[in-house]
Amino acid sequence: MRITERKQVLDYYKKEKVAQGYIKKRFTEPLNFVEHKRQVNLINNIITNYDCKYILEFAPGPARLTAELNLENIKEGISIESSSSMLKIAENRMKSNHHYHRWSFVNDDVFKYKNKNNQRYDLIFTIRFLLHFKAEERNKIYQQASNLLNEGGLLSFEVMNKNIVLPLRKILGKKRYFVYDKLYTKKEFKEEMENNGFKVIKMFPILKQFWLQALFSRPLKIIKMNNLARKIIFFLEKFRSNEPYEWIVLCQKK
Repeated sequence: MRITERKQVLDYYKKEKVAQGYIKKRFTEPLNFVEHKRQVNLINNIITNYDCKYILEFAPGPARLTAELNLENIKEGISIESSSSMLKIAENRMKSNHHYHRWSFVNDDVFKYKNKNNQRYDLIFTIRFLLHFKAEERNKIYQQASNLLNEGGLLSFEVMNKNIVLPLRKILGKKRYFVYDKLYTKKEFKEEMENNGFKVIKMFPILKQFWLQALFSRPLKIIKMNNLARKIIFFLEKFRSNEPYEWIVLCQKK
């Protein structure tokens, strides 16, 4: 069954089985591992370079990124997660972060979240969550983010490159990718952000040589040479590309 509507997406990620398997799925494949590390590093760099003190995360899942963030210089961080199954894992994983006491988790729906303390944030970030929704719902998330950000506040999230991801999904089929993901060209993405009151500051590429990197990932994993695969994939990240697998984007509220 294709998962394309808001309620379907939220219900799917509330399932215990999905929550339990999420981390394992992400870290087993060398390609996914490198993608994860690049995402963590980029969000950490944004926090540091833009001196973000108050941070809000939409839909952390099992705290895949959150648990690895550098929180040493922040004042407050909050994650909003509607899945209680994901939340339990997230809170447990977060204990591995030396500054976990500066971060809290709220069991709530991003679409309905009320800013009770009238707190405004320097940075809101999310990974993949936003892309699971169609245009009308994405617009609501942008509006929610705008309402919660300081003037000139930052919004960062994952954007998948249509030119790479669409051909890949046609090859692998709908059975593997049954949860809806919005795919973009650069032009389409920038237009969407402009229409929703955000200026695109930067698009950081991830998996820059995707097709070549993918050739090393699965075969080396099969023969249990994951570490070598990761080193090769990381090395290939050093080379420039106009067509990466995805971007971590940094946008500013206008």
